[in-house]
Amino acid sequence: MKIINGVKLHLCAVLSLVAGDSLATQTMVLADDGKAEDYFGYSADIDGTTLLVGAYKADIHGVTDAGVAYVYVLGDKGWHQQAKLVADPVFADDTIGGKVALKNDVAMLGVMGRDDKGKDSGAVISFERAANSWTQKQIFTAPDAKPGDAFGQSVALTDNYLVIGAPRNDALGEDSGAAYIYQRENGAWRYQSKITASDGAAKDLFGISVAIDGNTILVGADLHDEKAENAGAVYVYAMANNLWQQQAKLVASDGGKTDIFGVRVAISGDTALISARRDDIEELGVDAGSAYLFVREGNTWTQERKLVSPDGAADDRFGRGVALSGDTAIISAMNHDANGTDTGALYVYKKGPDGWRCTSKVVAENGKPGDQFGWNVALSKGVAVIATPHHDANGQQSGAVYVQDLNGDSGSKVQNAVIKAVEK
Repeated sequence: MKIINGVKLHLCAVLSLVAGDSLATQTMVLADDGKAEDYFGYSADIDGTTLLVGAYKADIHGVTDAGVAYVYVLGDKGWHQQAKLVADPVFADDTIGGKVALKNDVAMLGVMGRDDKGKDSGAVISFERAANSWTQKQIFTAPDAKPGDAFGQSVALTDNYLVIGAPRNDALGEDSGAAYIYQRENGAWRYQSKITASDGAAKDLFGISVAIDGNTILVGADLHDEKAENAGAVYVYAMANNLWQQQAKLVASDGGKTDIFGVRVAISGDTALISARRDDIEELGVDAGSAYLFVREGNTWTQERKLVSPDGAADDRFGRGVALSGDTAIISAMNHDANGTDTGALYVYKKGPDGWRCTSKVVAENGKPGDQFGWNVALSKGVAVIATPHHDANGQQSGAVYVQDLNGDSGSKVQNAVIKAVEK
């Protein structure tokens, strides 16, 4: 144990990635048709036994950087590809799959490079599954879209609500940002409302990140200046009287210049996990990074704890990716030098009687310098997804995704092997 800024840190145990070790169930997923600079794994999400992976620079039918997403399902022999989601129509530089969200049989693909309502106005495209077949259903654009809004740069999804960030919307000044909320009714999604920060200002990038659980939404504005220049803030919205109303504004108690608090957000119940990946930690160095836990009692949110990497260093960017489910949190540090420069690492935290504690550190079995394991992360039922778009398995920056079972029960379904998807 060591102490940084008065916070006790328990050194995480590194998961020994050895075949047969029940604590080391790591699967690497690759696109069978992957190519250099596809960036497979630029984004990823998981819900139960379904995995959704975006490859936002993939060329489709000769269309450059159109982007695509892949769906995998878990069977008795491991993860296998169920579908490849290609948008119709598709255009060059759409970058479909730059952000993805998954819930049950619904997949949402962010398309922030889409030009339907002006260059880079952005869009989101939905696909739905029926009888193991996926079909494109809707193309969402903002009702007041403008060029450069980047609508779709962030996406969050539940059974009933869809939240889409447009961080470069100019509602309260240039690039002040906005988020749009849609509700599902009778099997279709209907636009409900647009939200902006109560004190938003130009360049805040409100909507750079979004998260939703139940009737609570988090929206990050990582360049907000209340605590310091670009220190960042996160806004909480809750449903009341059938309207989304701002419940709180969260800032780090020790926020500093360029911390970008709120660049990634996650929520589970009454707990929020917020990234500040460029936080300068005195004992670790510039841009070592941190993450903050906030808890809600009634309608009041309070900072519970600041998490710092137990073995971090300058420029680790701890907090690059965050995910939260119940009493489990995962935080990635994409530039951590676990197995070479910028190979990356993932840290697992569990909440127990004594609060949150780092319980394990996950690294890629075959990690190489520059992979940046942990570019993005997702978590569902004790299974973590660690996106690694700069992996070179199918060519330079072709990309990969790792699935890590955190439950300590390998069973017969998750194999310690590379699973290559078979394109239909």
